[in-house]
Amino acid sequence: MAHHHTIPDHVSPLARLLALDALVHEKLIKQAVAVALLHTDIATVARVIDVGVGTGAGAFALAEEYSAAHVLGVDLDADMLADVRQRADHQELGDRISTALLDVEAPDFDAGVADLIWSSNVLHEVSDPAIAFRNLFRSLRPGGVLVVMEMDGSPSVLPSAFQPVERALRVAAGADGPRVDWSGPMRAAGFELLETRTAASDQLLPADGAARDYAALELQRLLDHASPALTEQIAAEVRDLVADLSGSHRRLTEVHIRGTRTVWVARRP
Repeated sequence: MAHHHTIPDHVSPLARLLALDALVHEKLIKQAVAVALLHTDIATVARVIDVGVGTGAGAFALAEEYSAAHVLGVDLDADMLADVRQRADHQELGDRISTALLDVEAPDFDAGVADLIWSSNVLHEVSDPAIAFRNLFRSLRPGGVLVVMEMDGSPSVLPSAFQPVERALRVAAGADGPRVDWSGPMRAAGFELLETRTAASDQLLPADGAARDYAALELQRLLDHASPALTEQIAAEVRDLVADLSGSHRRLTEVHIRGTRTVWVARRP
């Protein structure tokens, strides 16, 4: 059974965007967990580490599928960790989901040893991927599996009639830069790369609830990062669309959320 949760009003815009992303892209998380299941024997997975647990979407999905496993969520955000613990207690999973304030690229990183390590949309943030992947290698038992998922780029959120505006915004914000590829760093750390696949999302949704809020925050985030190359006309158009999503619905009755993510699966020999 999927476990949805409300998003507290006090969270930061980034935390809110991450929480909304987990709700809107729940199917992408399920796709990646399904890939993990293909490469693991549920009976042999007793401990899972979720690196960069964030809002806990991956941790709870993994706890549901690996029903006998303990899941440790690690992160650098104490508030997010507290929210994950609160949700786990509320869902009577406090004995199966725990958290730790840890930095995956710290030389003394120690989260114990796991049978499965999961990391979603996090490792692109580390300053030294080589150290992070060496730490992940040390944290897996021989034969253990690592699953990493990353966005291939920021998602598109506007329907076709507004795509010229969104394309101009994406260019100015640098939203379509080179995709990260963890194949090399994984092999360099000692992993055996088992599979790389693409998970896709293409959803035409009513402009209300989580989809509306997600689209508005994503457009505002890109606008905040846009370069001076973005014309004032386009900037004004984006501001108007954000305002429209935030309440008036004069122009937008639906959003079109689409994008892809890459999933890497590796094993410690």
